[in-house]
Amino acid sequence: MKRKLLQLAFVTMCNAALYGQTNITVGDGTGSGTFGPIASWYESSATESIYTGNEIGVSGEVTKLAYQKASGNSTTEPQVKIYMKQTSQAVIGQADYSIGATAFAGYTLVYEGTMPNNSTTGWMEVTLQTPFTVSAAQNLAILVVGSTCIESGRPQYRYTTSQGNKMSAGYDDGSIGCGGNNPWTSASVMEPVWERPNVRLAFGTLSAEGFTTANSLLYTEGGKLHFKSAVEVSSIAVYDVLGREVYSLKGINSTDVVLSALTAQNQVLFVKVTDAYNRTLTLKTVY
Repeated sequence: MKRKLLQLAFVTMCNAALYGQTNITVGDGTGSGTFGPIASWYESSATESIYTGNEIGVSGEVTKLAYQKASGNSTTEPQVKIYMKQTSQAVIGQADYSIGATAFAGYTLVYEGTMPNNSTTGWMEVTLQTPFTVSAAQNLAILVVGSTCIESGRPQYRYTTSQGNKMSAGYDDGSIGCGGNNPWTSASVMEPVWERPNVRLAFGTLSAEGFTTANSLLYTEGGKLHFKSAVEVSSIAVYDVLGREVYSLKGINSTDVVLSALTAQNQVLFVKVTDAYNRTLTLKTVY
């Protein structure tokens, strides 16, 4: 049956951005190790990881970053430099490689200092000195360079094992047990691994990109009102011209919704849709 596109003339967004912090966690694995993002068996280490735009799912400004500590009773705080860049590269690959000067120049140093280590478990979070803008249309590469060796009780961090393709790679100075003198450089050889560190990104603002009329559709089919979007919808509320709520649906968690219990009465309606990241889109139609 031919779909009838309804009038989308009345559109309101939550400005161009949302206020308040939104945390996005990528990785839910429970395995742990001392090799990434910081290999504190060594004086110098590095971990490069890719987190895809689909995994992150939102666009906006990252203001904080955290890694999930699993164990370790040392309270020594490792010295780190954290870099970020947007990339079209979706996987690390299988072969050893060097990042190289040109690719490294594309990185932005977002944090230089110590990684918190004041608890045996939990998210160890740093506030970025240089907030970094992320677009869900691209992938995010994160490079962590460590320069602290911890003799005992070193922190272990949780990771998720990649499926199909390696998404992370590591470097160490080769002198296990401290005392190494081979600091990481962009020419250092990185070894791809299956274990990618779980990461939590805190967005100070979220862009409205990805939840607009450009990739959302309100239409009738089979006598019912439908809504389809490129992003996951959490709830829908429908109002009449007097502002009275005539229909609502919560806990949707889908990109394709049928307002099956809404009765057609040939009236002007305002359909307010909220996505999984609390962004809203309001559409005006007659149904």
